[in-house]
Amino acid sequence: MSSRLASAVRSVRQFSTTFSRRAEAVAPTAPPPARARGRWGLGVAVALAVPVAYVAGAVNPPTIALMFSPRYSPPPPDRESKIGKEITAEVERELQELALVAEMRTLSEWYESRPYEKYDPNKVHNSLTAGSLRGPGKLAVPPIAFAKENETEGVIVAHLGRSLCGHDGIIHGGLLATVFDETLARNALMNIPTHIGVTANLNINYRSPCMADQFVVVRTKLEQKKGRKVVVSGTMDTLDGERIADATAIFVEPKWAQFLQSSGVTDTLGAPTQPEGEMEMEPREL
Repeated sequence: MSSRLASAVRSVRQFSTTFSRRAEAVAPTAPPPARARGRWGLGVAVALAVPVAYVAGAVNPPTIALMFSPRYSPPPPDRESKIGKEITAEVERELQELALVAEMRTLSEWYESRPYEKYDPNKVHNSLTAGSLRGPGKLAVPPIAFAKENETEGVIVAHLGRSLCGHDGIIHGGLLATVFDETLARNALMNIPTHIGVTANLNINYRSPCMADQFVVVRTKLEQKKGRKVVVSGTMDTLDGERIADATAIFVEPKWAQFLQSSGVTDTLGAPTQPEGEMEMEPREL
């Protein structure tokens, strides 16, 4: 065979081989077995589920996720600004519409008050709970307090805003201690003739994190009254009944309290107005 003929034969073979390979590449392949198809479908489902779950979690993250990766919020507006007044009004509206508030208003032998609502404006800037912590995002509105007429029990509903946190999104434990000190004090001081007393001891057991921007319910009870000393206890729960913390406290009337009876403490506590000419009754002993 001449060299020219041999070269032509090699060219034909190369073309045939190349054509066969390309034909195999574009030819339809047999469907995969059922097990392989199942694995492929599962892979696609997982691939789609991951981004869907991520988006859903970002829109409405679970509580545990917010504890480790909280949503950061802007600073609270000034309470005298338009948005500040709107936020305050909205919190007040929600407070007035709570089922618990409506229920307490139907009970006999209980009265309602708003502690700090009548606080002296000349002193408010030097008060922690009536001044410094008052405003949208903090203690937006005065709490609603319900008390038995014999001052043995109390129920206080307060709103805790986002700017009262330790860890972002979780109310600071020290703020909860302040709330306990104020609410337990109301029950205790209403059982002291002068309504003036100081905290001698406050013991708190924290049970679960208190998430921000919610209403809490503090229930107080007079445990003991002896001389100038009053012992009270209290619990703090969410509106859903989850226990946040419980506490006990001892309050003592100072020996010089008689000289401060005109200090405005009664108005601060939201004490009921005594009918004109009627003497205030001594709280009963337990």
